[in-house]
Amino acid sequence: MSQTANSLLTAAGGLLAGLATAGLWALRLRTLLAHARARLGRQDRVIRDAQALVETLRAERDTYHRQAIEDDTTGLPNRRAAMRQLTRATHAHDHVGVIVLDLVGFKLINDRLGHRAGNTLLSQVADRLRRLSRAGVFAARLSGDEFALIVADADIERTATVAERAWKDVSHVPFALDGRQISVVASVGYATTVQGDHGPEALLHRADIAMYWSKSYGGVVYGYTEQMGDIPAGGRPRDWPPRRDR
Repeated sequence: MSQTANSLLTAAGGLLAGLATAGLWALRLRTLLAHARARLGRQDRVIRDAQALVETLRAERDTYHRQAIEDDTTGLPNRRAAMRQLTRATHAHDHVGVIVLDLVGFKLINDRLGHRAGNTLLSQVADRLRRLSRAGVFAARLSGDEFALIVADADIERTATVAERAWKDVSHVPFALDGRQISVVASVGYATTVQGDHGPEALLHRADIAMYWSKSYGGVVYGYTEQMGDIPAGGRPRDWPPRRDR
């Protein structure tokens, strides 16, 4: 065999060997890619599962937070949220007003029409009080049929104006309950930091006393005065007999 032919055969053999090696590497590469894709797929599922868990935990956190500060029946902030807001307001403003509103005869409505109707009434009252938020008023449900309005940066005159408006909004327009018109009268009391202790609890306490004086007169608007005194040891003002000497 000539030297030229021998060289050609040698070169051809090298090419075949190279192709064979390349084929093995291609196979190996395909195997490695398949394993990598599988690992990435598992990792992707882990990531998706982790993201889903995070979203679930966030939703639960938001639910618990909402339940902690929001009243279920009316959707208004609850007493805890009201006290937080009142604390912030007393720290941020020189003067703050607090209004406490109670519904006269609510228990009778509950007893006659049922708790569902009573809850509907509370929700409708909340809707009317919520409208006051446009005037910078923070509305909350304290408990039962008792609501609070917090008026930041307000003197006695502004607080009294808001209290009168809240009383009219609730007392002057009947509510629709189960196809019937129900009229409700609100007892409204208010107090401001101008009158003494700026502490949120003390401020709410004074507004509460004024509200029960209002309740004793059958549902009017009263501002707190020192002459009202404090809640007696024998019971809260709601337990006092109605006064008729006004």
